[in-house]
Amino acid sequence: MRFSEIPSNYNTKHQLLKAIDSERLSHAHLFVGEDGSPGLPLALAFAQYVMCQNKTQNDSCGKCPTCLKNDKLIHPDVHFIFPVITNKSAVTLSEHFLEQWRTAVNETPYMSEEDWYLKLGAGNKQGFISAHEANNLSHKLSLKPYENSYRLIIIWHSDKMHHAAANKLLKVLEEPPQNTLFILLSSSKELLLDTIVSRLQTVNIESCPENELSNFLVQQYNIEKQNAQKISSLSNGNIGRAIQLAVGNEMLEKNTIEFQTLMRLCYQAKIVDLSQWVDHISRWGRENHKSFLNYTLHMIRECLVLNVGDSSIQRLRTEEQAFANKFAPFVHSNNMLAIIEEIESAHAHISRNGSPKFIFMDLALKLTVLLHAKKLTLQDTISA
Repeated sequence: MRFSEIPSNYNTKHQLLKAIDSERLSHAHLFVGEDGSPGLPLALAFAQYVMCQNKTQNDSCGKCPTCLKNDKLIHPDVHFIFPVITNKSAVTLSEHFLEQWRTAVNETPYMSEEDWYLKLGAGNKQGFISAHEANNLSHKLSLKPYENSYRLIIIWHSDKMHHAAANKLLKVLEEPPQNTLFILLSSSKELLLDTIVSRLQTVNIESCPENELSNFLVQQYNIEKQNAQKISSLSNGNIGRAIQLAVGNEMLEKNTIEFQTLMRLCYQAKIVDLSQWVDHISRWGRENHKSFLNYTLHMIRECLVLNVGDSSIQRLRTEEQAFANKFAPFVHSNNMLAIIEEIESAHAHISRNGSPKFIFMDLALKLTVLLHAKKLTLQDTISA
């Protein structure tokens, strides 16, 4: 990965290049950016530039043996740590999933945590970074670099570290080995221990401006300019989401269908059909459940925007727009807060390993009641 391949974040690129070239490089960075941001691509480009044998002023050469190995994610001095699905019967480490990791990142380095778990077939399991990972890292750091003077440790979704793993990493950051650079990635620094954050140089990753994102889609995915502009607007500067919209995403299509089905059944108050729908969706797996509930929150937000009438901030695809036009009037000031609270509550209970059947049945019944709540008007308020 080269810096020139990544749209936007030019100031961040300049600061990183300047730090490397002036040899005033911090030994540990924290890249803070939401899923789908250029955080991981920037980390990969950073690693490749540091190690490049023929680097230019603004980028790695992309042609030397070191660059070629980094491009394929196989350089022996670049170590990746990321959330994995653990096996109770054996120690499970990131290196056990390197083949899947390389495949996923090569498909798109803008993938989300949810995308990664789907690649792993996580089902009801949630990924995290165990204390065993920290022990394995300590062993690697006790050895000399294989080929390069520098060694890089890239920890993707570092907020998924087990408490014991975080404490062990803290000790390493306090006394880092020579010529070892750490890049931690997270959606929020508040999710990490304050003691760890205090030892990191924070880099905030920005979203991509719509015009740059549109050009990126045209160049990288051969999308027609008009379609690329629409996708850029829908994705709100999130490159990962824009790629999903451009090339298609099975989970997004499933969420669209199930959201529309649920809302129709709730409005029609078809309890038997709702029960069957709950039986169906409860078999999806926890990460898919969370994805569906996040999508549901997104659609409720878009319905509220539609009611306000400001089309400039709408983020709806064509297949969503037609449904939202009919559904939006049933999401109003008298029920919107309660609807959002119920969806967020369901998400929280799913995240805590609650029973999907109970959670989704409860949500469906409450939405049935809320969607039939009467919209209050000024005349209603005065009459009351």
